[in-house]
Amino acid sequence: MKAMRHLFFLPLLALFASCGGGASTGSVTPEDSAKTAARDAITRIRAQEDSLFSQSVFDRRGALALRDVYLAFAKNNPLDSMAPEYLFRAAGVSHNLGEPQRTLELYERVIKDYSTWKRLPDTYYLRAFTIENDLGKKGEAQAAYQEVIDRFPGNTFAEQAAQSIKNLPYSDAELIDRFEKMNAEADKAEAAKTK
Repeated sequence: MKAMRHLFFLPLLALFASCGGGASTGSVTPEDSAKTAARDAITRIRAQEDSLFSQSVFDRRGALALRDVYLAFAKNNPLDSMAPEYLFRAAGVSHNLGEPQRTLELYERVIKDYSTWKRLPDTYYLRAFTIENDLGKKGEAQAAYQEVIDRFPGNTFAEQAAQSIKNLPYSDAELIDRFEKMNAEADKAEAAKTK
């Protein structure tokens, strides 16, 4: 009976030691643990993205869950290089969910908290786009587009912002009419070249 207890106890002892229950060797720092947890979270996020994006129909519940995971990652790992990316993606999910105010808040959070992030021009532009197209505030949108131009001159998004400012006075129907006329003129010019 005593031998049986030892056989049962040894595997438990081995399991306890492998889970960190034994004496610490000092080789794993809290920073290492945090990095490992962040990497594991990123792996789970990618799996959740793959699952959601592979569906042929929009899964609102899945989108909400993914946004929550993005936000949790950014909250728990604010210094990780993926934190602004996940906030940016959370804003995109909010846009797709039809939540313009939440979208705007998330873009503004990226701007405020990650002022040196490489995709800041995109963020500023999409913020302005949201103000114009989702909230319908053309005056605020013009100021937001101008901010893109002023902060990122020469950037593709600055060029798009300038074009957006030019189009602000027109309704959707007027814009469609203008583009159709421009296309017709371009077709005429092309036809004249080939003669």
